[in-house]
Amino acid sequence: MAGNALPYYEINKLLWRWSKKDGARLVHDVSLSMDKAPPALPKPPEPKVPHTPRPAPAAKMASDILKAAGAFSRFKKWLDTPDPPKPPKAKSEPKVETVPPFDIQEIPNAMRKEHMPIGARLMERWFAGRLNYSPDNNGIDQNGNPYSDDMYDYDDIKLDWVLKHNRAKIKFDELIKSKIYDTAALKAAKGILESYKNHYGLLLSGRVCDDNNLKELHDHLEFQKMPVDTTPPEKIEDFLRFTKDNRGIPDDLYAALGGFAFYAAIAQANFEKTPSGGRVVSITGIWVYVKNPFSFSDIGQSRSTYLGHWGMNGVTLAPYAFIESKVSEAPYLDYPVAVGDMRIKSNLYYPVHNNDFRAWQKKHNRGGDFISFSDKKFVSLKKAIVVHL
Repeated sequence: MAGNALPYYEINKLLWRWSKKDGARLVHDVSLSMDKAPPALPKPPEPKVPHTPRPAPAAKMASDILKAAGAFSRFKKWLDTPDPPKPPKAKSEPKVETVPPFDIQEIPNAMRKEHMPIGARLMERWFAGRLNYSPDNNGIDQNGNPYSDDMYDYDDIKLDWVLKHNRAKIKFDELIKSKIYDTAALKAAKGILESYKNHYGLLLSGRVCDDNNLKELHDHLEFQKMPVDTTPPEKIEDFLRFTKDNRGIPDDLYAALGGFAFYAAIAQANFEKTPSGGRVVSITGIWVYVKNPFSFSDIGQSRSTYLGHWGMNGVTLAPYAFIESKVSEAPYLDYPVAVGDMRIKSNLYYPVHNNDFRAWQKKHNRGGDFISFSDKKFVSLKKAIVVHL
């Protein structure tokens, strides 16, 4: 089952960096398992059982006597029944050495070993969900309906946690310093504010919608976004940077959100009359938050996104030179690899792609794509966004 020794990348957990290793071997005739049953769906609330009055004492006594008689009758029958004949001993079969399976639902536990707890929690939510997916990754499900409320998550992503990552903080700063003032943002803001052109004075988001409901706030008052590694080329670039430059590992932000976006929504705006009878609106405060679909989509890609080689102890990566090459030159990327004795489960790593999760959905009729919202942050603008209505 083994092939020639190959290089691979392994996380050095002392320095928390990728280290190049040699000695991985291809393992044929095995694949990522999808046989484990999905988690149980949440149980609906049980209906209230009407109160049953206690039986009268005489009726209860008669019932107890009948139960005792029935129990004695069954006990006597068991005593009188002879023991069944013992089955003949089975002939011992020669022991066959097999490669232990690794199930796709074991990946979240492996992610936790790589310090990816948020990504692991979101993936477990996906496995536990009912079947739900968007053919276009736009929040419209497979039946053509908008995602229902149970396909939104408001608890797992915290904005302060996102902003601890430098690449995210850079994009956040760019959003509030420049992108909210560009032509597209002004046009979108004007379209929203036109509905309130007869208003005068300060308008707060809470008067337009329930601004504690991020979905409602987003639907009514969002006017600009700042993507962070959302396109397929950007995701590939991220992955290559993690491996080629050996600067670090795919962190929990990458595991949880992959590519995502910050969004800006109007929090407060001041309406003033102009001499001509129109309105000039100064947006002086905005809400900023993250909104991101959690799915395994390969829309617009010729090949399903490679998510690493995963095993019970974590993740390894194929060399970047092979990832950069053409598919025909890198066939081994689609094979499991063994690092040591392949009969030991912890030594095996299986290639995982987006389409593996879609295959699991198809097999079990489960797996729910959902949309995550972070909490929101109020940003007071030193320079107002000025819109003429």
